[in-house]
Amino acid sequence: MLTSGQNVICIDAKVLPEQYIEIKEGETYTVRWAGMCSSYLHGDYFGVRLVGINRGVCPQFGEEDPPFNARRFRPVVAPKTKKELEETA
Repeated sequence: MLTSGQNVICIDAKVLPEQYIEIKEGETYTVRWAGMCSSYLHGDYFGVRLVGINRGVCPQFGEEDPPFNARRFRPVVAPKTKKELEETA
């Protein structure tokens, strides 16, 4: 589960033709908020808001700064150190 302050990488920035999304696949972001959300179209889901991105008010549903679905992101995993690699060998 993603948490506030965690670095994540975008793995899915796909949108419908009429939508605009402020994220790009392969880019790294920092989570500023994470929690359960509810949306008219998507029902209940775990969402995240990102540092440096404020989505404003949703023109279709009036939600303030709607969260991204957390499924669009994966945690950034630091590479193992040489010592960690030796310990697992």
